[in-house]
Amino acid sequence: MLDDDQLNMDRFHLVYHQTLIIFNRLFDADDELYLVANLYKMKNTRIKKTRTMKPYVKKKDLLYQIQVQTLPYPFEIEEEDEKLFEYQQLSLCCKPADIQIPAILQAACNEDFPPLKPRFKSYVSYPDIFFVNKSKDIIFFVYDDRGCEVIAKEQAALDILSSDLAPYRYDEKTGG
Repeated sequence: MLDDDQLNMDRFHLVYHQTLIIFNRLFDADDELYLVANLYKMKNTRIKKTRTMKPYVKKKDLLYQIQVQTLPYPFEIEEEDEKLFEYQQLSLCCKPADIQIPAILQAACNEDFPPLKPRFKSYVSYPDIFFVNKSKDIIFFVYDDRGCEVIAKEQAALDILSSDLAPYRYDEKTGG
């Protein structure tokens, strides 16, 4: 935020740019990608499985391949509330070229800022979106504008990524 309570769009453009750089370092065009969305919801809420992914999938026939799994709510809640909540995990196997990567990364970054578009539909909370690189055994999770997580089977993949991205660290004090 800027001093006058306006969003610092320069910062968001930097975040979008850096997130895309990380994605492009982790995924090659021929990699097998699983796009995974965890939708946290009340048990009686119906979810149209294509609604979350449709705006970001280029080949609409892929939407018929989305797999859905309903699971218990994964976060700590009161015991009596456990009966009320669950989450649905949507997954789609595709290639990076099948997804509008910049737009979906921006939607993940925009979680805490409703005026910013694009956005995912929110149920109980904003969905978590994971990019799983099956070819390289890497998981990329952008949790919001503040950062991301990269999980890799091989430490070497993380070491290379860390050294490649050292110049892109954001300094809150200087804004760059």
